[in-house]
Amino acid sequence: MRNMTENNRVEEQSTTSARDTIHIMRGIFEPELLSDAVSTLQSAGYRCVIFDEEALRDAFRDAQTGLVLLSATCAELPRLLEALRTCKRNESNDIPVLLYYRQQSDRIEEVLLPEIDDFILAPMNLNDLLMRAQRLLRLVVNSQNEVEQVKLSLMSRFGMRQFIGNAPAFLREVEKIPRVAACDATVLLIGETGTGKEMCARAIHYLSPRANKPFVPVNCGSVPPELFESEMFGHEAGAFTDAKQARRGLIAEAEGGTLFLDEVDSLPLPAQVKLLRFLQDRQYRPLGATGFRQSDTRLIVASNQNLLQKVREGKFREDLYYRLRVVSLPLPSLRERREDIVSLATHFLKTSAHEYRSPAARLSHDAAQKLMSYSWPGNVRELENIIRQSVVLATGAVVRAHDVHLTTDTPRPAAPVREPFNQAKARMIESFERDYLTEMLHHCDSNISRAARTAQKDRRAFFALLKKYGLSNSKREFDNSPEEKSVAATC
Repeated sequence: MRNMTENNRVEEQSTTSARDTIHIMRGIFEPELLSDAVSTLQSAGYRCVIFDEEALRDAFRDAQTGLVLLSATCAELPRLLEALRTCKRNESNDIPVLLYYRQQSDRIEEVLLPEIDDFILAPMNLNDLLMRAQRLLRLVVNSQNEVEQVKLSLMSRFGMRQFIGNAPAFLREVEKIPRVAACDATVLLIGETGTGKEMCARAIHYLSPRANKPFVPVNCGSVPPELFESEMFGHEAGAFTDAKQARRGLIAEAEGGTLFLDEVDSLPLPAQVKLLRFLQDRQYRPLGATGFRQSDTRLIVASNQNLLQKVREGKFREDLYYRLRVVSLPLPSLRERREDIVSLATHFLKTSAHEYRSPAARLSHDAAQKLMSYSWPGNVRELENIIRQSVVLATGAVVRAHDVHLTTDTPRPAAPVREPFNQAKARMIESFERDYLTEMLHHCDSNISRAARTAQKDRRAFFALLKKYGLSNSKREFDNSPEEKSVAATC
């Protein structure tokens, strides 16, 4: 290996910070991969020291050490972890550890451990290695206390305190969040609409070392397919007809932080290809640009669909699916955690009463029973909205059953006995269509594109129905794609 002395020391002649040394355990690294890794790190100005496992303690004792890079398989990991614990306990320092995990396994929780600050899965991508090493070294050079202060201040709003519930199905997933936050792995959040996927994504971000960098959420269903590349990667001035000035993309906006892609299943296949290419080496090229740019952005994605089923149907790329589900957190529906309904409702009651300056202070027994007997198709989000409405309608300190208006409470108008058949039929169809559209928009968070797809109707015809019943002009956050603007103009 070039530039290596008899002491296995590899140095790069450059001016770097005080803790610029990366100790790399020879371990089971293939010689060629080890050489490539050293060359990549040296090219960025870092000093590398190759050591054998028995010299692990010396790596933690070196005052110049900024990072320790280890390698292990599943079988070797327990022994390595024990050695790590001993070193950290005896040396009492904050040197981060990056693990190259060569095990082909779906059980990523094996490496979500306090001894490991971040990990890379086989096969190793050298750009990924450099990006993760730079981030961990940056935490050493910068003030760790400053990062911790940012995390503590944000936890009050976005941290674990926001998670309410004791149901085993819920706790089983939520308890993984601190471990997931500690590493840089891509996360796939799976759950029905309203189960709290974005809240989980925010908690992962604000509990991570990236807490003082941007958290950028985007709903993939609201991005027109033809604009996906420009929205994600940005563009240079003159890249296309309307590009009068350069624009940063979402990836650049989230630089150093986290990009959250909700409804990732709604991406068309061409957009999935572009996302896959970015995930492979974390490089992208803005439209009209001449070169590629490197990104240090963590990706968290979410879906309310069965992505494996989408893969079988040919609607979602299999290779992208496995790239996204490095760590997967399935969030249970409210139906699967019924024991949490009353505690959640009590929390929403307290916050809503404070917000609306209402005297409402507690739920009556009948109101609680009514909430427990409901199916909650809209999950926690629907529960919060119904409690808000109940607080507004309540006249005293107690929210009673008649103050709680569920979807099933809406009475159906009976057809008059002497009404002509066709007239009664038209009225019932109109009532059905209005209720169906309202409920579908609620279920799809007022996203017209997704609502039309779920209803299996042409989007133009779906929008025409919305306009017919006066639902297109309500204060909803509809997606504003060019096609919908065109539909709106012609309706």
